[in-house]
Amino acid sequence: MLYPVRNPRDWRNVGRQSALDKLKLVARNLRYTWRARKLGPVSLTPVRRSVVPLGPSDIGLICVARNASKCLPSFLAHYRRLGIARFAFVDDQSDDGSRELLLAAPDADVYQSDVGFKHSDGGRIWRDMLVDIYGRNRWYVSIDSDEYLVFPGSETRPIGAFVADLERRGYKRALAAMLDIYPDAPLESTPPHVPPEAFPTKICPYFDGDNYRIDNEKFCMAVRGGPRLRLFGTDMRLTKFPVIYADAATQFRGASHHGPLPITRNFSPVQSVLLHYKFDAATVLDFKTIVERASHAGDSQFYRTIVNHEGFHGGAELRYPGSLAYSGSEALVSKGFMQDLRC
Repeated sequence: MLYPVRNPRDWRNVGRQSALDKLKLVARNLRYTWRARKLGPVSLTPVRRSVVPLGPSDIGLICVARNASKCLPSFLAHYRRLGIARFAFVDDQSDDGSRELLLAAPDADVYQSDVGFKHSDGGRIWRDMLVDIYGRNRWYVSIDSDEYLVFPGSETRPIGAFVADLERRGYKRALAAMLDIYPDAPLESTPPHVPPEAFPTKICPYFDGDNYRIDNEKFCMAVRGGPRLRLFGTDMRLTKFPVIYADAATQFRGASHHGPLPITRNFSPVQSVLLHYKFDAATVLDFKTIVERASHAGDSQFYRTIVNHEGFHGGAELRYPGSLAYSGSEALVSKGFMQDLRC
């Protein structure tokens, strides 16, 4: 199915499954849950002794970060505006000042582990551990440090209002499409992120406006397309579940970054968007580092494909005739990138 949708009524056709498909999902979910039992234990300890608990109605944010100092000031500013009560970060051996920046934040708890990202099942074991620390049967934002959540009306509505929208419709998590944002210039000419707290679309205002698809896949509804496919031939899933109700059945380990367990909850319309701040002047070096560390899925195979592509270099320009300038959440709704649950 083409994405973005052309008519709001088209959302009714997204995520539909036959009875047989639903049975297959249940069996697949059991297999992934069993697989997760084979994952070894890891440690996760607070860098500071004191950890601040969440209040009964608080929504906490959990995040795994490595060398994210470029993003963290704007990331924290964005999610504070959305009403996040507390941040819980796992610092994955940063050496760029990220840990010090987070330790200076009064609303952030910082953790460290005895293993790195790859050996924590891509950080998924850490996320489960953080949920256990702060408590189940509550809502969380589970995010990466270069992902900026947008939902209908998010400029003026807090995250709690969006959660109320989800609960009213009976959802336990929100599907988000990941839209890579990029500059109006060659990558190496991306302007500096000044001031540091500025929303990243001030620096990288454009995203691909067409030529995506959305389909049922084994873990979730999946959006595919964007500049990584258009320019570099990498057909990556561009969906996640950044807002999630963590009950006893919820589990990150053993599943996918794009679809936590139980996967039976992962088939719905797109209700939010993650603006993915990945393309700027540091991209070539950052992607090469990801490949060298082999820490991402399939030993970073998707990033390796991009790095080895002849078109990937500092002079690469991502903008094309179909690029759209980001103008806010309401435009994403009207253009069919996400469903409006306020209706």
